[in-house]
Amino acid sequence: MKNRKKYKKAAVSFLGAIFALIFAVSVRAESVPSVYVIDDNQWISAEDTEAITETAERFAEKSGFNIIICVCDDIGEPKTDEHTVEYADNLYDGLCGINTDGILLLINNDTEYDYISTSGACINYYSDYRIEMILNAVYDDIISRDFASAAAAFLRIAEYYYDMGKANHQTGVMGAEVDTVEFSSSLILFGAIGLAVGIIIFFSNLKKYRPAKLSGAFYINRSTLSYRRFEDIFLGNFTNRIYSPRSSGGSGGGRSGRSSTHRSSGGGRHGGGGRHR
Repeated sequence: MKNRKKYKKAAVSFLGAIFALIFAVSVRAESVPSVYVIDDNQWISAEDTEAITETAERFAEKSGFNIIICVCDDIGEPKTDEHTVEYADNLYDGLCGINTDGILLLINNDTEYDYISTSGACINYYSDYRIEMILNAVYDDIISRDFASAAAAFLRIAEYYYDMGKANHQTGVMGAEVDTVEFSSSLILFGAIGLAVGIIIFFSNLKKYRPAKLSGAFYINRSTLSYRRFEDIFLGNFTNRIYSPRSSGGSGGGRSGRSSTHRSSGGGRHGGGGRHR
């Protein structure tokens, strides 16, 4: 009995190390989210840019989202909607990393197809319906080329939907939960060290306290052992079920919880939507 208790102690030490590893790698690496206000041709005044940046930084700190607002006069070639989407996705991936949590507003003066790109957890917060509502909020300001007001409206509505919570609660369909965890090299290193220490503790205790081998007869009370034969007849019952996803109620009704997704040329998973002026 004494050896068995010590054996359990060794096992508990090993399990403790395993749980420490799981905890280390499951916690998102603490990092300051990035905020970019890109306006190479100075459509937005310096004063407004500063105010927009401060608002974006407060929202980024609150949500943990990377936020990019870009006023662009040249998206390159070809001048197509597909290339606009690629430009927005690649701009986000290049500045903030692939599959990180964030949202980008591209005010596209080149082809006048404005676009919102989402990544990571933002795919769930900003469903197709919510992106459409954000575009509604900024549309008139973009048409009148009041890009400072458009940026302010974008941040205001984006934060409003963040406060409401994720739009997607579906499973097994496009737009399902896609929260990503960013692993830092230090977390992986500490987790590996914890696992190694746990293994060493486990096997060192295992060698010291090997339990005695017990035969099966030790557990048998022969005076109470008896045998009876029972026969049962079972009828076969087979049930086929086909999963049919329902539209999420979301915050706006109908299909408001659905997020259409695609891959950027760099392999990142993105949601998003756009509108012609």
